[in-house]
Amino acid sequence: MSSPNRPESNRFEPQQLLEQLNERFPRPAGYCVAFSGGLDSTVLLHALVAIRGLLRAPLSAIHIDHALQPGSANWLRHCRQQCGQLDIPLQTLVVDAVAQPGESPEAAARNARYAAIAALLGPRVMLLTAHHQDDQAETLLLQLLRGSGVEGLAAMPAIREWQDGWHARPLLPWRRTALHSWAVAGRLHWIDDPSNAQTVADRNYLRHQVVPKLRARWPAATDNIAHSAALCAEAAEAQRRQAQHDLQGVLSEDRRRLRVAALRELSPAAARRVLRGWLHSMALPPLPRRRLHEAVEQLCAARCDAAVCIAWGSHELRRFRDEVWLIRQNLARVPSQPLDWLGDELALGPGLGWLRRRAGPGGIDRACWEQGRVQVRYRAAGLRCRPAGRAGSRSFKKIAQELLIPPWQRDRTPLIYIDGRIAAIADACVCEPFAAPKGDIGWIVDWVDR
Repeated sequence: MSSPNRPESNRFEPQQLLEQLNERFPRPAGYCVAFSGGLDSTVLLHALVAIRGLLRAPLSAIHIDHALQPGSANWLRHCRQQCGQLDIPLQTLVVDAVAQPGESPEAAARNARYAAIAALLGPRVMLLTAHHQDDQAETLLLQLLRGSGVEGLAAMPAIREWQDGWHARPLLPWRRTALHSWAVAGRLHWIDDPSNAQTVADRNYLRHQVVPKLRARWPAATDNIAHSAALCAEAAEAQRRQAQHDLQGVLSEDRRRLRVAALRELSPAAARRVLRGWLHSMALPPLPRRRLHEAVEQLCAARCDAAVCIAWGSHELRRFRDEVWLIRQNLARVPSQPLDWLGDELALGPGLGWLRRRAGPGGIDRACWEQGRVQVRYRAAGLRCRPAGRAGSRSFKKIAQELLIPPWQRDRTPLIYIDGRIAAIADACVCEPFAAPKGDIGWIVDWVDR
């Protein structure tokens, strides 16, 4: 059975492109073609011009010069000339696409390109890129060789929400040969990027060395591979929906953490999808596959008193009181000397936030504060205090457990001292004998941006 997104004949016609845009995609405020001047984007631009009067929004183009090829300035002139002849508004921008350590040149160019485009597009604009069926097949093969799951094997979606609009690939149903035939028949002019002939890059190696051999043995190889990508996309969408449903049953009451007991009730695969979806919902980089497996195993199987910490990037996953906490790594060092607190606010240092005081019922007795020397210190060995309204002193560790202060925050929790005696534990606890008398207005401490 033929996929609804694949033409029965792989002959390219602009009218079929119109059906893609008007019937299957949302209505945008404008269409913007990513125009490199190569064959694929040239076909896309000219085909859109052919149906311009039937489009539901204005048409424009954008050209990004990566400045990586000696002839890139000529490509820019070519694109300007083409758009001028077609009466298409063109935006151009030169970007720095130098690869960072550990980053491939292709990835650097792609990241720089999309970042530049995102900065130029307005809201509800649909970016149109000229990826075709062969590109889709190459992408799936690359993801397969990387050991990706169904989300990776879904390859490139025909359309996705992007920035304040959409990113669409309306040429995915067609093979490159169909686009080339249409371009030749229309006597179009395009630029061939010489780097596309080199096989150093993985994608080019697949394109020139692997895919032709696959197609020689199986003529419908790229069509079938692209179809498999569409099926993987359907499976990935079903998994995402199930993961979203499972996530709702795992979230804590304040919806900021995950309940370990509920996470354990899921299968390991479902728990991994929930954790991956939770991180994705907060726009965080995904955990590498191996780290994701380790994270679920440690979070669910470690002893209740184990200090679980899964660190990646600038974040950490930790477990406390049968919940999974997501925190930003904090490498700031606490001051070794006491900080005198004068005035209403006190900056604690980079990464440590600041303290402020405000008048309110309860809190620290104002007379004690104003008549004594107020300082901020940090946890020391043997620290004890008597929380207001409680009998007997307790160790700092015991109080921190009662106040639900996680272990990784305890050494960074500011302690307020008056005349050398502990008066409060940050904004969590006032210590005797410094509590304001019942019904009196005292100084309430807030620990901001911790």
